Amino acid sequence: MKYLILIIILTCSFFSCDKNYLKNKDNSFFIFGKVDSISDNTKVFLKIQESNKIIPLDTVYTVNNAFQFNGNISKPEVFGIFIDGIKGSIGLFIQNDSVFIDVDENMLSNSIIEGSELNDKYLNFVKKSNEIISRTNYLFPLFQKARTENDVIKLNEINKKMELIHKENTTFVLNFAKSNSDSYIAAFALKTLLNDKSISADTIASIYNNFSHEVKKGDFAIEILLHLESQEALNNIDN
Repeated sequence: MKYLILIIILTCSFFSCDKNYLKNKDNSFFIFGKVDSISDNTKVFLKIQESNKIIPLDTVYTVNNAFQFNGNISKPEVFGIFIDGIKGSIGLFIQNDSVFIDVDENMLSNSIIEGSELNDKYLNFVKKSNEIISRTNYLFPLFQKARTENDVIKLNEINKKMELIHKENTTFVLNFAKSNSDSYIAAFALKTLLNDKSISADTIASIYNNFSHEVKKGDFAIEILLHLESQEALNNIDN
């Protein structure tokens, strides 16, 4: 990747460090992961998300129950860390800062990530959105039962409840994007609504226009802009 110069340093002396040592001394990112119980030389993969694609960046090996990645990025990025033999992945949204990961070997997505304020905001947004959406979980078996029984009244009732939950989440995401216009997470949040036909292009555009200059340079904001331009082109054809 042209924006990423990835430098991997694996030395025995490194693994004597702890969280207090992880301070960003230059314009680079530093990821240190601690795994309580894992064999040496286990592969750890660093991948990145670009335009909804997962792209491999590099591979390191565990030493003394730990691993590290070090490099430089020109703008905040979404990283994924995958560990050979363990299901799932660790997702993190960071810029050039230092991050410590206490790896949960039973469920990688539950790993504790410290050191990145940007990632904290990202996780907080995802958590609150998921809490809203998860309220539809109990409705799905009821929906299947009503459909099997061809109970139209019950189906309509369940659909209305789902629509209300969906609307609540949409409102949360829009408000988050509006009130965090100087954060890359706002662009990430707004991008999740691009295919939502209940949201007008004007609403998306008004929130995008209030993003800071730095946020507009990020990948998610660029995708929003391209979406808006494509919508405008379609409208011109229709007219």
